Amino acid sequence: MNRRTFLRGAGGALMALPLLQSLPARAQAQAFPRRLVVFYTPNGVNPETWFPAEGSVEDDFTLGRVLAPLRDHQRRLIVTRGINMRSGEQGPGEPHQKGMGAVLTGTHLQEGDFVGGDGTLAGWGDGQSLDQFLADRVGRDTRIPSLELGVRVRGAEVRHRLNYRGPATPLPPNEIPATVWARLFADQQQGEGELLQLTRERRSVLDVVRRQFDGVRRRVTPEDRAKLDAHALLVRDIERRLQAPQPGERCLAPAQPPLLDPNDENLMARHTELQVDLAIAALACDQTRFITLQMSSGANNIRFPHLNSNTDDHQLSHAGPAAADLREEWVRRKIWYSEQFRRLLDGLAAVPEGDATLLDHTIVLWVSDLAQGNTHSHDNMPFLLAGSGGGALRTGRYVELDGVHHNDLLITIAHAFGQPIETFGDPAYCTGPIPGLLA
Repeated sequence: MNRRTFLRGAGGALMALPLLQSLPARAQAQAFPRRLVVFYTPNGVNPETWFPAEGSVEDDFTLGRVLAPLRDHQRRLIVTRGINMRSGEQGPGEPHQKGMGAVLTGTHLQEGDFVGGDGTLAGWGDGQSLDQFLADRVGRDTRIPSLELGVRVRGAEVRHRLNYRGPATPLPPNEIPATVWARLFADQQQGEGELLQLTRERRSVLDVVRRQFDGVRRRVTPEDRAKLDAHALLVRDIERRLQAPQPGERCLAPAQPPLLDPNDENLMARHTELQVDLAIAALACDQTRFITLQMSSGANNIRFPHLNSNTDDHQLSHAGPAAADLREEWVRRKIWYSEQFRRLLDGLAAVPEGDATLLDHTIVLWVSDLAQGNTHSHDNMPFLLAGSGGGALRTGRYVELDGVHHNDLLITIAHAFGQPIETFGDPAYCTGPIPGLLA
């Protein structure tokens, strides 16, 4: 293995990944941190092209047509069938709104003024998303607790948000690779002296802020003092992140991406490649351990000119079995998403960590807002897992379940990260970790 690992991108370009020999070797896989990547694609699937072929069993299964590009990673996959998202069917809103709000939070939507596709009204999701729950507990050793990335999201209401810091507190995905790169790696481009000076300046600003807090705190009511204390916690968190190892100490930054228009549909494929590659680099450089890759949004109307597919995506998702041409066009898009998922897995698997790889220490969760576009159902959701999270999950399996609540899948992943919770989201749809998924 060369001292530097590279990922070959579109057009044959090489993108540098970490100087891996600067990381200490470890004999035990558990010594490496676990990471979580959520990969979202919109509007559900066609079940007959997503799930394994008829006759497949748990340890001997043939991937369906859409997932066939993942064949080389089959031993690292858990293909699930029979998970229902019932918490996404409660409360206000139409199915796309409900699914987006529930898939990572396990909760219903609040009341609100966002107009759904059928004219119904809804508000934001009513809970914290799993990525944020885990980042708060095991993601504070990195500069960036979590990273939310998007491609062709094209909006700012409930159908366009997956991640929540808390009830009615959505996190917008960054759709511009150049600014993602700047957040991750811009400081690394400065000389060592400049970087030290920048860190000193940031800390000096925090010192001033802390002194101001201390002075004001003595003169306010107990109620206002509690508010100040909450702000002080944020200041201390920023201080801790400034003291974390800088990226230049452990990895080599990838080349800065060009500034591209995220709304240019002709650049969708290039944007996706850049965002996936930045996600790989962010994990490999230990900039963050929790990433969401959001490929558009529920009930979108995007087109795929790079596939010569120019029909509204939401319209395609509604095509029933009788509309064979439209269904075939939609399947081609789902296969393309699967190829981007493979790009992600390939990149993670190319980064060695001890006797394993970055992918082996990561859990990648593929989700959608619906099970099936033409029925708007939340039963039999297309949830796919890749990577074992350092041996926490038993992979290489096709797991058929009988109406398990998707909240239990979220609980299972939390357990894989060492968080032995009994409920997540709406307790009415929680029974505990899904039997047989954990190692």
